[in-house]
Amino acid sequence: MELRGPRVLLRPARPEDAPDLFPFACDPQISHYMYWNTHGSIEETYAYLENLAAKEAMFVIEVEGKAAGVTGMQIDWENRLGETETWIGQPYWGSGINAEAKVVLFDFAFGPPGLKRIQSLTHIDNSRSQRALEKLGFKREGLLRRYRWIGGEPWDVYMYSLLPEEWMSSRPPIYYP
Repeated sequence: MELRGPRVLLRPARPEDAPDLFPFACDPQISHYMYWNTHGSIEETYAYLENLAAKEAMFVIEVEGKAAGVTGMQIDWENRLGETETWIGQPYWGSGINAEAKVVLFDFAFGPPGLKRIQSLTHIDNSRSQRALEKLGFKREGLLRRYRWIGGEPWDVYMYSLLPEEWMSSRPPIYYP
């Protein structure tokens, strides 16, 4: 499945995305708050993409024919819940690509699949991610102490959520081609 916005294409991961994404996956400013370690070789990026391709609702963000990052969600169909995650390369930071990718994804998720909640976890020190979620209408629900163990260390995270009715009133004005 592919989802398209004015500047982004969300599509399944492909092995040929590795050369575009490897420099970003090597960037400690990106990987610092991710659940995976900084990639030390392009083979790690190939393995990451293979794993990503096997997931139901995870997409590469393509911009002008190049892979710019990853977005998507793990879906709990029984509870109609999606947990979203996104990362993009630094050249795209501040460009609106993250917001556009999320609009495309959330418009779809709250549409035909009928999700009733989208949630996101963010490390308590990741203020950039927190601001991005809040701009999209997410509400901070609380602190989850030692919720995830990453690299052998406990992570405290904030839980954010977005409901369909909130999305309809907070959705940024992105228009489809």
